[in-house]
Amino acid sequence: MSVSTSTATLARRAIRSSPTAQAIVGSPLLRRAIGAQRAARALRPAARFLVCELRVGAVGGYAIAGSALKVHLRHGSRDVEIFNEIFAAGRESYEPPAEVAAVLGSLGPLSIGDLGANIGLFGIFALQRWPVASMRSFEPDPANAALLRATIAANDAAARWELVAVAVSNADATATFEAGMLSESRLAADGCTDAAMIEVPVVDLFAQLPVDLLKIDIEGAEWAILGDARLACHPARAIVLEWHQRMCPALDPRRTARELLEAAGYEAIDVDGEEARAEARVNGLMWGLRR
Repeated sequence: MSVSTSTATLARRAIRSSPTAQAIVGSPLLRRAIGAQRAARALRPAARFLVCELRVGAVGGYAIAGSALKVHLRHGSRDVEIFNEIFAAGRESYEPPAEVAAVLGSLGPLSIGDLGANIGLFGIFALQRWPVASMRSFEPDPANAALLRATIAANDAAARWELVAVAVSNADATATFEAGMLSESRLAADGCTDAAMIEVPVVDLFAQLPVDLLKIDIEGAEWAILGDARLACHPARAIVLEWHQRMCPALDPRRTARELLEAAGYEAIDVDGEEARAEARVNGLMWGLRR
């Protein structure tokens, strides 16, 4: 463990042991300010981003520092938090483990399937990280899809990056969808009767074009896909999965995700830190690798 990692761990433990410190650090305004400063270091123009952060809900388009790639974000929203999780220095949540990077690097330009694309931040990460031959991003929420469409256009990427405005599961269907929840928009659970419900088409993942890399972040709907016997025959060499407690068929979603990936012939690789693994109960990140 590095000195910086050890210090950060000790700081987190100290904060957890002090109700006063938790209240200060947990303040929404403070967390938003810290997040804005962190994002500003990775976005250009940084000054415009910081000014626009005062306008909650406003949409801004920005270039990623050191890159020609562009993103669109809703200010003062979870979009900024997710951007930081993926692009802020020292975080890079989707950076693959070394063994996954080696396999993907050996394949040449990648074909990618992005399930639960939200506003396209994973797609931008993929374009920055790998040579991409083709990418299909599935996103049924109309507001999210509008920003994703704008991002594809801003990057002049339509020739290799396609938006498919549908949900994905393990069968073709029409389903009720909880829209307007930003990154948490999702297929509705049985018996849910929220006023924001819309009907969306659902496509069968296993009838889609083959891909080398499959990213899955669909707020609990992943369990139908992971539990389908056809996953063992899916051509993806790597899967990056955000598992969720929601809709999990067992009490321990992390263990269930691992077991289902392994049953399908993937090596399951946890990328959360030891402390995060101990604390996470609702969701977490895991890679599946087929060598």
